[in-house]
Parts: sequence; structure tokens; C-alpha cells
Amino acid sequence: MRMSNDFNGANGAPLSRQVTVTLNPEDYERLFFQPSQAKGDLSKRLGNPTLIGLLGFLIPFSTTVFCLLEFRGTNPTSLTAISGAYYFIGGIAMNLAGIFELILGNTFPGAVFIVYGCHWCQIAYADDPAHNLVGAYTADGVPGGLNLQYNSGNAMYNVAMTLTSFVFFLGSLRTNAPFSLAIFCLIFLFAFLAAGDFQIGYNPTVEGTAHAFYLIKIGGGFAFVSMVCGWYLAIITVCASTGVPCPLPIFDLSTKIGAKSRAAQLEHAGAVREPVSKA
Repeated sequence: MRMSNDFNGANGAPLSRQVTVTLNPEDYERLFFQPSQAKGDLSKRLGNPTLIGLLGFLIPFSTTVFCLLEFRGTNPTSLTAISGAYYFIGGIAMNLAGIFELILGNTFPGAVFIVYGCHWCQIAYADDPAHNLVGAYTADGVPGGLNLQYNSGNAMYNVAMTLTSFVFFLGSLRTNAPFSLAIFCLIFLFAFLAAGDFQIGYNPTVEGTAHAFYLIKIGGGFAFVSMVCGWYLAIITVCASTGVPCPLPIFDLSTKIGAKSRAAQLEHAGAVREPVSKA
């Protein structure tokens, strides 16, 4: 911490005290899911959008996990009941947080929030009864939910989200352990969701549907780990935002895995310092 305590300026007017707080990498990691601080001073003038994006993800995600694990009479078909949460909490909150992360110069968390925020919007639109997408595949008395083309399309989308989560996992290796583990488990969540969709499409029987729900429940188990990691990070982030002492470690990985490249230094932590030659 650096403090200036001058009392009079050139014209004799009193000067106010200014306090500058420099965050170390671990403290910065508690506020932003970014290895180091970006260039500029916008983060000093704007609020921290990370908590909004995190809670915007956790609220609909936790509800989804409970449905995938079939808690208290729910099952995957119960997801239609929470389309509103997908639209207005997951979609809006995460996209707004992602935009502000990009404004602050935090590329990685901004990309994560926007992509998964748009994912919630996609689920909300597909499950919304007002759009009745599944009804378009109903033919010859066979429900659209059992149609091969419909389920294969959903499966291919989940395959794409599996690849996306893998890419995000690679980037998360220099953030913190809970965030990295959460993204890692999302890879298997989407993989098992894709397997369940393929199972229903190719085996639209009672036994096939039961096996598909079993595969989806396995994916829900991985999602449960992501959910626990997410709420762990939420506790740390909200305490760091308000100054409440929090004994929970963040498990910072920014100094543990890999050396920072020059490109990363140019985007984050200000300009690269060149060695100064002495005369």
C-alpha cells in the first residue's frame, strides 16, 4: 500500500490523501478469474462483474443438476419448468457480466461468461413450450422427443459444448484449482448428455429411455462437482468483494503452471518491462 500525505499544494490549498492498493496475484484471483490484472485502470472505476456472472451461472446450473440427479421427484423433463431461469438469470446475467469483463480487459472470463450465458439462452429457447420445437418432429404418432433427427441434433450440440469446455479447461489451468476443476467436470457433463441423446434417438424404447436417463444421471454427478466448486468460488468472491475475512484458500495456479508468454504479458499486468541499461 502506498500513501501520499501532502498538506499544501502550490497555491496553498490543502491536498486530499490518496490511497493506492496493489493486489497480489492471489488476491486478484479472488476477485477476477484471471491470472493477473489487465492494462488500464478501469477496474478501479468500475465494479467487479465476476460475482454477477458466477451467480448467474450457479442459480440455473444448480437447479439443472438437481433435475439431472432426479432429486425429490424431478427428472430431465423437469427442465422445461425452469426456462425462465435460463432466460433471465443465466442468459442475461452471464452475458452482461461477460461484456463488462471484456471492457475491463479480462478476455478469458469474459469469453467463458458469454459462451455459457448464450448456452442458457439456447436451452431456454429449445425447452420453451411456446416455441414447441419438439412438436415439429412428431410424426406417425411417435412423439418428437423420441425422434432420431431431433435427438441426434441435440447430441451434436452437446458434442460441440464438450469441445468448447475442453478449450476453456486448457485456459483455466492458469487461474485457480476450483475453477479449473469445475470446467473439467463440465467436459464430462456434456459428453454424457450427448451419449444420452444418442441413446434415446437410436433406441426409443422404455429400456432405451431408462438407459439414457442413467447416462444423463452420470453426467449430473460430474455436474454436481462443478456446482460445489462454483459455490465455493462464490463464497470466496463475495467475501473478497466486501472485505469479509475468508479463510478458504483460492488455490491460485497462475504462478504454478507454465511460464507467462510475452503475448499474455502484453494483454495482462500492464506493459512488458524491458531491462533498463545503466550508463
